[in-house]
Amino acid sequence: MRVLDLLDRAELGLSTVWAEPAMLERDVKGSYIVDLPNPGKFLSEGDLVLTAAIWATGPESAETYVSALAVKNVAVLVVGTIIVGEIPDYIVAACRARGIVLLTVSQDVSFKAVTQYIESTVASADSAGTSRSGNVTRTLLDGIGSGTGAQGALRLFYEEFATECWLLESGGAVSAVVGTAPSVDDVAAVWNRMLGSAETAVVVVDGRGRPASVWPIVTETVRSIGYLVCAGDHRSWPTDLERVVRTLLLVVRVELELAANKREAEQAQAIEFVQQLISDTLSPGEASARLRLVGIDPLLPVTAIAAQVDDTDYPTRAVLDAATSLLAAPGRVVIGCDLGDEAVVLLGGVTETPEELIAGAEAAADRQRALLGERHLRIGVSERTLSLSQLSSAVGSARARMRSAVGEGAIVWSTRSTPRSYEALLEMLPDRVRVAFGRSLLAPLIDYDVRHGSDLVQTLRVFLDASGAWQQAATELHVHVNTLRYRIGRIEDLTQRDLSTMRDRVDFFLALATVPSAD
Repeated sequence: MRVLDLLDRAELGLSTVWAEPAMLERDVKGSYIVDLPNPGKFLSEGDLVLTAAIWATGPESAETYVSALAVKNVAVLVVGTIIVGEIPDYIVAACRARGIVLLTVSQDVSFKAVTQYIESTVASADSAGTSRSGNVTRTLLDGIGSGTGAQGALRLFYEEFATECWLLESGGAVSAVVGTAPSVDDVAAVWNRMLGSAETAVVVVDGRGRPASVWPIVTETVRSIGYLVCAGDHRSWPTDLERVVRTLLLVVRVELELAANKREAEQAQAIEFVQQLISDTLSPGEASARLRLVGIDPLLPVTAIAAQVDDTDYPTRAVLDAATSLLAAPGRVVIGCDLGDEAVVLLGGVTETPEELIAGAEAAADRQRALLGERHLRIGVSERTLSLSQLSSAVGSARARMRSAVGEGAIVWSTRSTPRSYEALLEMLPDRVRVAFGRSLLAPLIDYDVRHGSDLVQTLRVFLDASGAWQQAATELHVHVNTLRYRIGRIEDLTQRDLSTMRDRVDFFLALATVPSAD
């Protein structure tokens, strides 16, 4: 299909903004709707790209966007005007410089109408394969949100093209399969090949020498939320099959995003509850009510778990799923949440000791070890709570044990806290306790600084950092030694402490560690 053929279709509402006459003879092989600032990784040669130009903020943005199109030999750029109004001159200039046909579309015609027409008619009318791909594409798009989910989309693809495929989510779980289910090793090979990779399509060979094609499933924020895996090497596939895969990726992405939104909504209460436990701001009555809301009986013991992987590319959701799957068992209520860089899990109805929990979890750890590869998963386990007042300290204990966990193997458990510094020791305390300690000792100095515009807190910090060396501290503060002595005397008067004693110096040093430095 040529660009001219599209312009001749009045119902598509397309019109030329800039193009040399010969350019209108270009073949259009597919279409893609994208508003990412740099869309290159999603495009193919001969595409017609539609955009609302949300990315258009000036000449540099147009140069980035249009250059990405040129590198992929995109045939046409179509800019809608609902958001931008008139198409900016700098977009026209960028298309002219890069040799990209620039069209616009009537505000009465949706982008979807254009893409559906292209996908259904892009190949020759006498090509049975292409006709079939168009039908599959339309059926896939029509099925979005119908309730059949990703499994239904994969099933349709399999029935039409006899290609086995499966879906690996960002938590490391296989959530949809058609054909032969992948082995643990197959899943681990894909997982470890794709984590942290910026590639858009990869061929992975399993232990039996069979190739599989893998595509990351990305959102508008370019965050991978899963991977589509199809048997075979996509590089030898016909164009119509590649086109259907691109549509399949779109459909699966929508289904995964819907599931992720539902999961985040369900987790919201658990996240808020755990954050309140970390800050130790709940009374026992409030903690009891919160436990009931997340499904845990407050009258039964609770064990807290904290987990983290030593790789920033490893999704925290995968860490959460690992901890949850390792510790789930009949009779236990497992509530977990993703805190961004670590996962926290609460186990209700636990009768086992931490050591017994670990022994039971190790029996189900093979899959997690395969996913981890060369990485290390650290897990801290608290003691069982005996009362609601221990919940906050249990979470703090689990997090401290996780951070101090050492040992060999992919999964390292810790049931004992071994702080190696005063920072680690303080982190074992709930936030409320740390803040109360620091405020109670430093409050007279903070209040005095506010009233008089002085800086006694910083003076104290520098003095202690200099190990009480008067001249060194005075030099760092840019004051005379006598001035420093006056300030230290004022600090001692306000706090009724003696900075010549190690005991009071240690108290002040720890108190200062609970408040941010002025630097």
